[in-house]
Amino acid sequence: MNIPRLFLSVAIAAAFSATLLAQQAPSGFHSVACIKIQPGKSAEFHKWMATDGHAFQQARVDSGAITTWFLLHSVIPQGTSAECDCLSIALYPGAPPKPGGLDEIDALLKKAGLTMSAQEFVDHRSSLTELVSNDLFQNQISVGTMKKGDYFMVNYMKVSDIGDWLKLEKEVWQPMAESMVQAGVTSGWSVNVQVLPGGTDLPFQAVTVDVYPSWDAVFAGNAHVVEHFKKAHPDMEFGTTMERIEKLRTIVSRKLFTVDDMVGQPK
Repeated sequence: MNIPRLFLSVAIAAAFSATLLAQQAPSGFHSVACIKIQPGKSAEFHKWMATDGHAFQQARVDSGAITTWFLLHSVIPQGTSAECDCLSIALYPGAPPKPGGLDEIDALLKKAGLTMSAQEFVDHRSSLTELVSNDLFQNQISVGTMKKGDYFMVNYMKVSDIGDWLKLEKEVWQPMAESMVQAGVTSGWSVNVQVLPGGTDLPFQAVTVDVYPSWDAVFAGNAHVVEHFKKAHPDMEFGTTMERIEKLRTIVSRKLFTVDDMVGQPK
């Protein structure tokens, strides 16, 4: 049995309709933009993101449009076959805002102290990158924290019953995650569902993320899983419990990212 909890970034059940979401004044929404860097532009892209790109995201945080932004760089997989070279993730203070236009970008550029026009900013970004997708997620459970330089192991999964699966994640994995963070094995852990696009035909409906403080910690975490399971659940049998979880979800892919940059701090 493959048991690692090395995993970000995700399908709200039908009960979470747009009307209900608005009524509940939801939080935890975040957009995840999958980005491919144009061939031969990697160095220029990272230099731009460290300067103008960072300043622009700082202005978004300072304006209150988002609470946190971070840029993840794909460690494994890499190359032309990798779907995303980077993930640009923005956390919202409440319900996701209406997408902005050039006027909103112009205002943010001025706030950031950048002299280029919104069109120039967008054109330059397009010369460096290609947007593969931009999806909306909602965080359901979070443990611990993260910082620049940490590693994210992201598990993308098909889930047969979102409600039952979330219940087990909260009852079984959350106490384990808290124990592992307290012991320094991991830095954080989260459970996320994909809001839009939605539906059963998607490659995945949910994502869990384990945050690791170092490269070595990524590969040392497996040895601690059973130990922390027994600590958190002394009256439960590991194999039987894992079988219950595996009946509700299937891991379709697992990818490793590192935190290249961030502005603000997830709450």
